Amino acid sequence: MPRKTVVMVALAMGLSVGAVAPAAAETSAPADSGTQVTADVGVMAKTTRAAAIARARTWLTANGGRPIPYSMSKYYQGWRTDCSGYSSMVWNVRTASGAAVNHNTDSMLRGGYGTPGAVVKAISWDQIRQGDAIGKLGAGSLGSAGHVMIFDKWANAAKTSYWVYEQASSSGGTAHRTHAKSYNGYKPYAYTNFSD
Repeated sequence: MPRKTVVMVALAMGLSVGAVAPAAAETSAPADSGTQVTADVGVMAKTTRAAAIARARTWLTANGGRPIPYSMSKYYQGWRTDCSGYSSMVWNVRTASGAAVNHNTDSMLRGGYGTPGAVVKAISWDQIRQGDAIGKLGAGSLGSAGHVMIFDKWANAAKTSYWVYEQASSSGGTAHRTHAKSYNGYKPYAYTNFSD
């Protein structure tokens, strides 16, 4: 298969092309970071839950075998290295031309701020599935007031605690860890663009 075809297939699957440079874990915003998207939004490509979780795992070791450090102002491969930038990466939210769209905790639920419309909706705990979100989203959640995590699985049969992938200042960066269901009063949200 010609290299151009391989690259196009990899990009369509949301995979990175080329080697990851560990030293580039924290960089300034690239020219096309997707932070102020006002046009070219298009229709978001669907992804699978398995592909989303595979992307979530990549940041655990992408920094020379260590997690990507947390920052609200740094970027890694076009994605902001805070909780909502990480979630946008996990879901592979991009413009029609392929630029990364870095949602914030308000816009992922309500749309706006130069990004596509809402990408999550409120659900009950009984409805949550791998790849969905848990956190404080929507009005009043901007900056350090909100948080979003990617649900992995229940940590016990009673469903009183769960495993998440998250980008958090409390862990210093990307983490795979457990929280109690009552943690911070966070709520569950379904990502609306899964194909499965």
